[in-house]
Parts: sequence; structure tokens; C-alpha cells
Amino acid sequence: MKLKAVIKIVISVVMLALVLRFVNLRSLGHSLLAIPTSTMILFLVIFTAGQLLSSFKWWIIARSGGVDVPWSTAVRAYFIGMFVNCFGFGTVGGDFARGILLADGKKVKTIALASVIADRAQGLAVLSLIALISVAIFGQPLLDARLVYILLATLFAVIAVWFIAPSIIFRLVPDNSKIGSILRHIFQVFPRSPGTVAAITLISAVFHFSQIGLHGMILHSLGADVSWPVLLTTIPFVNILATLPLSWNGLGVRENSYVFFLYPAFITRDQAVALGAIWLIMLAIASSIGGILSVLTKDFDIEAAEKELETAPSHD
Repeated sequence: MKLKAVIKIVISVVMLALVLRFVNLRSLGHSLLAIPTSTMILFLVIFTAGQLLSSFKWWIIARSGGVDVPWSTAVRAYFIGMFVNCFGFGTVGGDFARGILLADGKKVKTIALASVIADRAQGLAVLSLIALISVAIFGQPLLDARLVYILLATLFAVIAVWFIAPSIIFRLVPDNSKIGSILRHIFQVFPRSPGTVAAITLISAVFHFSQIGLHGMILHSLGADVSWPVLLTTIPFVNILATLPLSWNGLGVRENSYVFFLYPAFITRDQAVALGAIWLIMLAIASSIGGILSVLTKDFDIEAAEKELETAPSHD
């Protein structure tokens, strides 16, 4: 296990310990067991459907950059990437794995890997936009002004990298240089046509609204009714924090974020931890689909992917 993976696990354990100090574990267990199996299955179906929708958005981004593969390839790569992120413990990054698998043996590895970056960046921008619009509409005081500035900075940074940076860089870097060639390969996967940008933004918004709504459904099943204005204002920020590469699958970071934003006005600490536990369970089960796919298709091996990472050329 690599040092980076160990650090992530240690951070998860420490942060989880911080929030568990104030939690009644017996009460927590009763709360989780009280949720009907049918309800948990419904949560999982909604969660997994969201991942399928997200893989479709990523596929559109990749195709716009020249990665001509069917959506089924993107779905397989996406879920195997989830599996590696969830269970690989840093042996090889899930984002790298899905980029290599999306290339599907074609000489488009650079573009495929760049499409993952574009997908992540676009998701951050949409999450930031949802939270900012919610604050503007509902005027919720749940986000400190400094957090609003962070969201604004994230949104503008993505817009700048997506639309402004390429033209500036291409003016400064010669077309025939090695770095210029690599940058052109990378930036060609960031779609700039209004139709494509509108399509992926709409898909991303539906995906993130489904995740936010799923948070509300889970909290309701745990006995906490949190209003849509509160969810729309806070959950995007929670999701941004949980996706940062600080801990293992956001464990510890997610639960402390729930407490930070929603306790004590809307939920208890027990409910915050229970929500995090259910989210982690859904993530692990959905990620297992990638493990099953990797066995059935026999097209992914972690050691081979590590070797690919070490020997991959700078561009294709």
C-alpha cells in the first residue's frame, strides 16, 4: 500500500473518531436497522442511476474531444474507476484507470485522461453554481461569506481554465513545440460549443439535484426533515469537500461536514454519522459493479495499469 493511501486512511480514521466521540453507537445502529430494506434498495437504485447519468455526461465530453467509443465502454470504464477508487487504496488512481480504459487501446490516452479532468472540473462548477444560486434565491445564512467566496472562486477558475486559458496559452506556446502539442491534446477535450456545454451542464445539474434529493430522502428516513433550501445551499459544499483527495472515499470528511453545516439546527450527530454510513454503503455497493465488470470483461488489471502509468508516453 502506498504512502498516499495510508495517509488518506489515517485522516479518515482521525476525522471519523472526532465525530464519533459524541455519538451513541447503539442508537446509531438502531437508526440504521430501522430503515426498511426496500427503502435502502430504492436509495441504491437512485444512487446507481445517478452514476450512470454521470458516465453519460463524461462520454459526451470525451466524444467531443475525439475519443470515439460507445457509451457502453464509458460505463464500464466509469464503474471500474469507481471500484479502483473505493477498493484500490491508492494502488492506481481510479481516474487514471477510467481514462486508460476509455481509450480502449486506441492512441487517445492523453485525450481520454484529459476528459476525466474536464468531467471533474465541470462537476465542481455545477455544484458551485447550484449552491450560489440557492444562496441568492433563498438567502440562507448557512454559508459564511468566506465559503461563498470559495464557491465563486471555484466557479470562475473552472470557467477561466475552460474558455480563456487555451487561447492565452496557445498564443504564448509555439504550435510545433512538444509542450504545445500536449496542451492542444488536453484542451481539445474541453467542449466549447454552446450546444455541448448546455447539454453537459443540464445532465450534470440533474445528476447533482438527484444526489441532493437523495440526501433529503435519507435524512427523512432517519427522522430529520431538512428543507430543500437548506439542502441546496449546504449539500453541494459537502459534496465538494468529500470529493477532495484528503481521505478514503470522503470518510470522516463527509460526516464532519454534515455536522458543520447541519448540526444542531437540523440534524443530530447520530443522524450525521448515519447519513455518512448509508452514503458509504451505497458507494461501496455501486463501486462493486465495477469489480464485477472487470472480472467479466477481463480487460483490467491493477498491476498492468500501474505499468501503463509508468511507461505511458507524454502524449499520443
